[in-house]
Amino acid sequence: MLKWITGRKRKEQKAPPYDKARKIAEKGGIEERRDQASNEDLHPEILYYFATDESPEVRRRVAGNPGTPLQADKVLARDVDDEVRCELAAKIGRLVPSLSKDENERLTNLAIEVLEILAQDNLPRVRSIVSQEIKQATNIPHHLVRRLAEDVEEIVSAPVLEYSPLLSGQDLLEIIAGGVSEDVLTAVANRRDLAESVVDALVGIHKAGALKALLGNKSAHISEETLDKIAIIATGAVELHEPIINRENLSLRMIRRIAGFVSASLVDILIERNELNDDVASDIRRAVRKRISKDDFDEDSPDPDRGGERARQMFEQGSLDEEAVIDAIDENDKTFVRQALVLLSGLPEQAVSKMLDAGSGKAVTALAWKSGLSMWAATKLQTRIARIQPKSMIKAREGRNYPMPEADLNWYVDYFAD
Repeated sequence: MLKWITGRKRKEQKAPPYDKARKIAEKGGIEERRDQASNEDLHPEILYYFATDESPEVRRRVAGNPGTPLQADKVLARDVDDEVRCELAAKIGRLVPSLSKDENERLTNLAIEVLEILAQDNLPRVRSIVSQEIKQATNIPHHLVRRLAEDVEEIVSAPVLEYSPLLSGQDLLEIIAGGVSEDVLTAVANRRDLAESVVDALVGIHKAGALKALLGNKSAHISEETLDKIAIIATGAVELHEPIINRENLSLRMIRRIAGFVSASLVDILIERNELNDDVASDIRRAVRKRISKDDFDEDSPDPDRGGERARQMFEQGSLDEEAVIDAIDENDKTFVRQALVLLSGLPEQAVSKMLDAGSGKAVTALAWKSGLSMWAATKLQTRIARIQPKSMIKAREGRNYPMPEADLNWYVDYFAD
């Protein structure tokens, strides 16, 4: 790996001679320079020269070139072009986890130094690329992983929170206590072999999305006492019913408790999964029938999706517009607003809900943009529906325009839609 200090060791002479390559670097056209900047066999000095080329296209090529020396990568880590830094983040993020203890110390230190710069980049997309690439690495400095885990953007923090082996239980407890979005809590809930202390901290926040992930995490250590707490929450959260009946090794006491609030069809699955004997199964089914007869499940109750149906009717009639959405925001009709955003954006309902519930001003702004709404409407969505904290709010440029580049808006939409 020493080749990463001065540049990749060249293969059989595929690059032009040094003098010709230098002439291209200094006086060649953009296409010539761009092609040469992608050449792994090019002399390291020429690649370093390309790192300061006036053309962003050339710098992007050299940023993604595995043969570029790390000294040049350090220059590119502070490039003014976002795509240059994104290319570099992907490359360095792949390099650093592959470094072994036997690698040259100078190489390792220089690579980590480049990674440190990128991990503090102003653009969330750059930081998220770093997070994705190093999320399972064991040779990253702890403070760097901790910084990414505490990032205000969940697209940055979530990957390391879910996968990084370098985060301790104490790290996780401190991050949870600091206040994070439901998506971030869900990332923690998906970690392998979660300690009971972390499980208890997650349960104590009462976020259904995180609890659903926790129940589905077979490696999470959930005590009977903690499962009791989840069952209390699940009584009023239908989305937790199926995950809780699918939990392994439920005690008979817990099975009876769960059967007291889930549907009859889920009770049948609960009985079958736990291979209950006929007498116990019959007893549980009798209790369920008695509960149903007392109208615990009232099938004649009003339709809770009235606001959503109204949004769908307006969309079909061609009258669902920004004014209708803003009126619903002012009336705090969240069901109407969510359904309207699904229809106007063309995104799946799950993606829209995640963007509204992520605690990210940028995610909500991207959703408003995708829905064809103004930045004024995006601001109202942030404050009234998504309840974004002031420090995470995205404010209009010049009072009315979207402040984020279209590429970034598209990136947020794609991230949550995947």
